[in-house]
Amino acid sequence: MPIAQMKTNYKMDELSKKEFLNEVAEEMAKLLKKPLPAVMVMLDDCYMYMNNSEDTVFFSEFRYVMPQEFASDKSGFLKLFADTMLAVIQKHTKVDPYRIYMQFTEMDRQSAWRYTE
Repeated sequence: MPIAQMKTNYKMDELSKKEFLNEVAEEMAKLLKKPLPAVMVMLDDCYMYMNNSEDTVFFSEFRYVMPQEFASDKSGFLKLFADTMLAVIQKHTKVDPYRIYMQFTEMDRQSAWRYTE
């Protein structure tokens, strides 16, 4: 199951959160070749402080199984994934890209949870 776990101090109303989470899930499903119901996305509002500033900051962790067609181009896949998520995050939060931290964790296919068996 692909998972996006995100934290920010950017204030969003409920509709904005839902639109943001929907777009993150849809983009992850496309990139990872997974059905949308198999993608989990989480967003936490929290106090965040970076470089002596309370300006908007964003942290995200993405856990995934890389699609087989990218097996020979892992760095290309990670660039595509990072660029796509950066664009979605900036679209919805307008956060400075220097205040966005993304972590990518590739899971082993054999140990990852399977949506269908």
